[in-house]
Amino acid sequence: MSALLTRQESAIRTAVLCIAQYHIASTLSEQFMAAGYAVQLEKPGDGLFERIVRHSPGLVVFDGEADLETSLGIAHRLEHLWVHRIVVIARDAMDRLPPTWLDAFDDILPMPPRPAELQARLAVADRLYKLENKLRRSNNRVEEADRIIARVNRQMLQDQFAVAKIQTALLPSSLPAISEAEFAWTYRPRAEVAGDGLNVFRLDEAHVGFYVLDVSGSGTPAALLSVLLSRQISPFPVQSTLLKSLVREAPGYRLNPPSEVLNELNRTFPFDSERIQFFTMFYGILNIRTGNLRYAVAGHPLPVLTHAGMPPRYLIGGGYPIGFVDDAAYEEHQIDLCHGDRLFIFTDGLSEAHDEGGRQFGPFAMLQTLSDIGSGDLKDNVLKLFSAAEAWCGKDGFHDDVSLLAVGLR
Repeated sequence: MSALLTRQESAIRTAVLCIAQYHIASTLSEQFMAAGYAVQLEKPGDGLFERIVRHSPGLVVFDGEADLETSLGIAHRLEHLWVHRIVVIARDAMDRLPPTWLDAFDDILPMPPRPAELQARLAVADRLYKLENKLRRSNNRVEEADRIIARVNRQMLQDQFAVAKIQTALLPSSLPAISEAEFAWTYRPRAEVAGDGLNVFRLDEAHVGFYVLDVSGSGTPAALLSVLLSRQISPFPVQSTLLKSLVREAPGYRLNPPSEVLNELNRTFPFDSERIQFFTMFYGILNIRTGNLRYAVAGHPLPVLTHAGMPPRYLIGGGYPIGFVDDAAYEEHQIDLCHGDRLFIFTDGLSEAHDEGGRQFGPFAMLQTLSDIGSGDLKDNVLKLFSAAEAWCGKDGFHDDVSLLAVGLR
């Protein structure tokens, strides 16, 4: 027997025998040691569980004739410690086993044990112990992986909160105070962070610039590109801005036309094939003294113009999203706005908002809503258009980031 189960081959190094009768304990002790086990003897009685655990055993043998209720309780407690539990009983009592034994013990050993019988049972115990150890190591690896994932998720969440704070800081905190024009906006990210961005700013005493952009994708990568773009599409500082160029003639700078701005962005932000990342954009420059609006569009939804006494209509324009075509040349358009004219610029999260059945809010509902709204407070009109699209979506609300900027000529 010892030749088949040596100490080196056995995964279970310590066996605790909890046997009251000396001759049985002595016999089993010799047989277990011959099988390669380090044997510890513990008499049944008070503190038995603590005495067993002190030895860190892989196998425990209980006496089926002594204090059975205590043995059953200890056996159940040892189950959670990955300990193999055997109970010994007289061979002629094997047919009268209580059902509770089958739940509490892994094996039942008739006494006196036959050598081949004991060898087979110990071999099974050894294999079970090895499998349990393998399972325990696998569980430990899974738990460690879960801890790593949880830690990474916490870090990602912290990163998202940080990006969200930056995005919020880059939104217009105050709108240009201009007697000739007014502005209003609303912004609703789908998650903590968004790929949308918008802003409106003074370029000089006579001009206001504004844009709305939408980065493809979602999550932190889209939000980071949105933040980068929002920082770059800024009129300050003059010396290094995308929107102004230094010239020798007074006043020392020129406003870069919207088409040039989009061309430069297209060169600076080529298509990211790894992330399949690009962005759409509307950029306009309004001369507040004359009402002349110059604008360019890069794959972005066309804005809607409302004019007193006339139905709302979409502006003309087009062009590829930024990054789609390396040498894309963006076209500039112009329109003269009049007193009372209003321009509504938005991302596709608004125009393509859809209900539970997939039906989009769409261009016609957009025009009809703006026609129904009519004139009134610009901020109120922005919120009414936003609310109409949101109501269209139903209980699930918007399925994408939504940005809406309105420009009105007083």
